[in-house]
Amino acid sequence: MFYQPSRALGLLVGTLLTLWAAGIALLLLNVGVTAGAGWGGLLGYGGAAAAGALAALFAYWTYSLATLSYALDRNGLVIQWGPVQQVVPLDAIERLVPGTSVGVPSVHGVSWWGHHVGTARVERVGDVLFYSTHQAPEQVLYVVTGQRAYGISVEDAAEFAREVQLRQDLGPTATVSHHVERSAAVLQSFWADRRALWLAGAAIVGVVAVWTQLALRYDSLPAALAIQFPPSRHDAVIPVTGREALVELPRTATLLLLGNLGLGIVLHAWDRMAGYVLLAAAVAVQVAMFAALVLVLA
Repeated sequence: MFYQPSRALGLLVGTLLTLWAAGIALLLLNVGVTAGAGWGGLLGYGGAAAAGALAALFAYWTYSLATLSYALDRNGLVIQWGPVQQVVPLDAIERLVPGTSVGVPSVHGVSWWGHHVGTARVERVGDVLFYSTHQAPEQVLYVVTGQRAYGISVEDAAEFAREVQLRQDLGPTATVSHHVERSAAVLQSFWADRRALWLAGAAIVGVVAVWTQLALRYDSLPAALAIQFPPSRHDAVIPVTGREALVELPRTATLLLLGNLGLGIVLHAWDRMAGYVLLAAAVAVQVAMFAALVLVLA
């Protein structure tokens, strides 16, 4: 049996939230472009990056809601939400409790109208992991096992309970363990590796340092300047018509960072050491860019 809850309201709200965050990102990006490379530009670009990341999160959560479903067979109950599958052995289900009997608390996690994925403590049930689209208690059914309980949304709770009982009486056709499966293996490998996360974080801090270094000095620079690089060679002077040309360094650093991070994450899933090398190279590139900007502005 395959069940898919009503998702129209949650998808509408998620789409609006995604568009709102994307709109804010575009506005802040325009502020950054207009303000130039000073503090105004840095704050604009930084805010645009944060709003863009938020828009990506809302888009991912909305996509996951679109895939929300419950599959029931003689072996178990599979709750699908985006790349996540919660596999519950059917013989582990001890009881089914309607939401009208115990109520529905606030869900901590991804929670908006018509979309609730997260955890909550329910009296007489215990800790509950929600994958539901409920708007009222009668739209929630608690699936209670010996390990934990799940909150789901099915149109006919009594019919769902009968289907569970029927399959439990028939018995399983295969042994199923209580576990979680994730289809996004590439990202899963990366997020589970603390060393890779530290390297990626260091690279991001590096590009922020490059932009901050330019923002600190930009307003004090003359509108037209000449660059002497390296500083020890007085004959190596490159005329520059405007200080705006210096923005190319942090821009290049940002593009290189995006490329290195993307390739590093993919390589990490294939060969962890190769991923480390590319992520370390991303850090080295940002250090080199920062040093080059310091020398140019010396």
